[in-house]
Amino acid sequence: MDLFLETPQQQAERMLRQQQRLMEMQMQGAAVQPPAQNAAPAVSSAGEVDPGAYSVQQDSYAQELAFDKRRARRRRWAQRLRTLAMIVLIPLGLAAIFLASYALTCILNGASPSEVLQHLTALGQRLGDVVTTIRAGWES
Repeated sequence: MDLFLETPQQQAERMLRQQQRLMEMQMQGAAVQPPAQNAAPAVSSAGEVDPGAYSVQQDSYAQELAFDKRRARRRRWAQRLRTLAMIVLIPLGLAAIFLASYALTCILNGASPSEVLQHLTALGQRLGDVVTTIRAGWES
């Protein structure tokens, strides 16, 4: 079974769509694209060549080009999201690893859970002091 065979109804619908597109382009003053090199001109049932109709090859090629453009756009967008995620997640991951290792070091040194909480609170206060010092130096 050949999936690329067009029924007469599909062919008529495609021709109608192409004629509508051509009329819209002519109304907008856009130039008509030259036919593809390997595309055969469309032939009507009377055997006449219809100069305004596109071939099946041109139609499928245009669809593939549109799909490729959408896929490239999605890839660029996904790459930007991955880059942004790495910029945000790597520092957050490093901070989480540091806090976990700090807490585990306190536990290995014999600290109780309340003492670990006190150490983490003191670490947060020291970090806040560093940020305040940097901000004061930046403003002056």
